[in-house]
Amino acid sequence: MAELKEFEVKRILRSDGADSGPGYWPAPAPSAAKKPVKDAPASATRQKAHMVRLEDDDPRFVDWRVKLGILLKQELAPNPDEGNPWYLQFPRGYWLYEKSKHLWVSGHPIKGKLYKTPQEFGLHLLWLMSTSADYRDCCCIHCNVPAMKPAVPLETAVPLPTPAAPAAPAAAPPKSTPTIPHKVTPVPLPTFPGQPKPKEPVNGPAPEKPKQTHVPIPSPAGAHLGQPQAPARTQAQTSQLQQAQPQPQPQPQAQPQAQPQPQPQQQVHAQARAANWSLQSPLLFRAGELVWYQNGNSWRLGVISAPGADRFEVLPIGHEAMTQQSVEKKDREMRPFHAFSVPGVSMPELQGKPFDATPWVEMFNYAGQDRVKRNNMLLDASKMAASKIDASYSFWSPLSQDMQAETVPFYGCFLGAERIELGDCLRVNAVAGDSVSWNDSSVLGVRRIILRTSNRQRSIVLVGTIYQIAKANDPFAQPVPVEDLPVPLQEETRWRNAVNPEQPWRWSLVKEDVVLEERSIRGRFYPTHHIMPILNEATFNAAVAERNVDSQYPYLNNRLDGAGTYIGFCYNRREALGASVAPAARLRLESMVREMERAGGNQAAAL
Repeated sequence: MAELKEFEVKRILRSDGADSGPGYWPAPAPSAAKKPVKDAPASATRQKAHMVRLEDDDPRFVDWRVKLGILLKQELAPNPDEGNPWYLQFPRGYWLYEKSKHLWVSGHPIKGKLYKTPQEFGLHLLWLMSTSADYRDCCCIHCNVPAMKPAVPLETAVPLPTPAAPAAPAAAPPKSTPTIPHKVTPVPLPTFPGQPKPKEPVNGPAPEKPKQTHVPIPSPAGAHLGQPQAPARTQAQTSQLQQAQPQPQPQPQAQPQAQPQPQPQQQVHAQARAANWSLQSPLLFRAGELVWYQNGNSWRLGVISAPGADRFEVLPIGHEAMTQQSVEKKDREMRPFHAFSVPGVSMPELQGKPFDATPWVEMFNYAGQDRVKRNNMLLDASKMAASKIDASYSFWSPLSQDMQAETVPFYGCFLGAERIELGDCLRVNAVAGDSVSWNDSSVLGVRRIILRTSNRQRSIVLVGTIYQIAKANDPFAQPVPVEDLPVPLQEETRWRNAVNPEQPWRWSLVKEDVVLEERSIRGRFYPTHHIMPILNEATFNAAVAERNVDSQYPYLNNRLDGAGTYIGFCYNRREALGASVAPAARLRLESMVREMERAGGNQAAAL
């Protein structure tokens, strides 16, 4: 009797599958090469081996879905050993067939390209679940070749304004060697739920499917369920290594690179060609961020209420009981929130009180028309509100439609005062007990931003790659090529090397797939030549003129260093601001920033 086990159903909603259904692989006519023997049974008529389409509930089909779920959960879940195993539905246009007593997955845009193992197919699924629209970013054995061209376009590729494609050559290339399509840089943004004429997001279970289901597992397959977990990560690492080689091998698993503790050089090579970093937001100031702005000879706190270039609209924070008008500020008249420490409140009766528990309306009414008292009260309100906002976080642009799942991936978040997205670099604290040596220069290149819910408690998890500065005289350093670094580190490196090429600036890869909790994040990384001119322009210009910029490095405060009450999860940025701004105040964020709102039953729903 088949075992019954509870699974979490997953479905990949982006697909390039070309298998159109029954008849895609027609059965050949009986061979007429030999005359049939008289009175021989009909089954004796010889036929060529052909593709036999399996039924949806075929035990072998179920077995493949279970194995793919194990493989992908091992690669994508923050805690693969927690929760129910995944049961992965094939993307539309892919199907399992039998031919010559072997199973094959059909559906690759090039019809003759078939996947013969879950591991081979799983690598292509990982690419479908990414934000890339370039087949050369896929590590599977059919896409990771120099002469591959997709036969059909991706369903969910989001076009970005890009330069016109080069003119086609006069003579078309032979059909046997199609040219590789022009690579799009940066990587196009994923399609987010709620956009006009929405297409399905990259990853997430279908809304009509239940989160959990009981799936019968055939007895013969049961012995294999515990085995693919280790090969899953090995396969991905192998494909990354293979992608870095000039001539990729046809079988990724044949590469003997998998070792228990890879050396730094192996890590660098594994990450080099797999890195595909993009960043859509500015490197300095972003809409929705908390900043200091110049107000005469003093500094005030406000939130950037709309995108800008060198001029920004800033909405002062304080309390809604005292209306404040937005102001326009140049970038040189602002500072990131972590550039200054928030001073303590001046009114003794406010010390130690949380912002939302303070009777502001009564206090402002009591102050009456005393402008000095009302102004001091407003300044204290802004300090307390800033501490509250810095102790909160919210998410934007979900990459899944199942907002009730245990883990939900997002494209970006507001982490305290700052706005973060995939591809950003974050200053980090060393993790207690980690055997890897981290230092103050360590930064995290963000690859995943996850909302995790456990026992009705929400938390934020960030996954990525740790880099740190490598000294020029360090013989053990294995620097990462500049073009393979995250965008902020590329900017930093190229600027420093242009100023002082005799002492090249280098970043080493320390550790990949690092999972960090909220309190390990110190704040966003700002390239020096973007932030130092506004922090100390005269000193910065003098250092550049002398070509001695080693000392030019911003010293910033860290998130959650203050004494304010911890807030945690908020549904959106406006909720985090709360009563610190007028009720009618609204943030005008870029179209890619799609925040959540409260839905029925106090649940999150995507806009």
